[in-house]
Amino acid sequence: MDFELWWLWLIAGILLLVAEMITGTFYLLWLGIAVFVAAVLAYLFPETYWLPPAAASASALLLILFTKPLTVRLRQAKGYHDPSHQLTNKHGEVLEPISPTRLGTVRVGTEIWSASSPEELSPGQRIIVISQSSTVLKVVPIK
Repeated sequence: MDFELWWLWLIAGILLLVAEMITGTFYLLWLGIAVFVAAVLAYLFPETYWLPPAAASASALLLILFTKPLTVRLRQAKGYHDPSHQLTNKHGEVLEPISPTRLGTVRVGTEIWSASSPEELSPGQRIIVISQSSTVLKVVPIK
């Protein structure tokens, strides 16, 4: 069986789209589409190795630049709930110690997250989420 490069591009595109569905950030969607463009070009022009990465880079950059206003407008639309804010103001519990220089883990509801805090927090301490990035919660203790 011959290995063909376009399969790698296709698999990378699928993984990026799955990651986009999990995170809902829109950035991975554009990268996934760009990688699909690279997969098509790798399939059509298998001998031109420089073309797929160049096309993926250019299309990702163009998609991000030209659709940024669209995503900003979508995020401001009535009824849109940004997944990056869904845990803000929720209470939870520290599972692994957190310090200002080291991430720890917390449980919020049934989910376990990496967390940072400006204070030392020990396991079992109750916390409140003050902000959320895609993978890390910023928490403070409940006093």
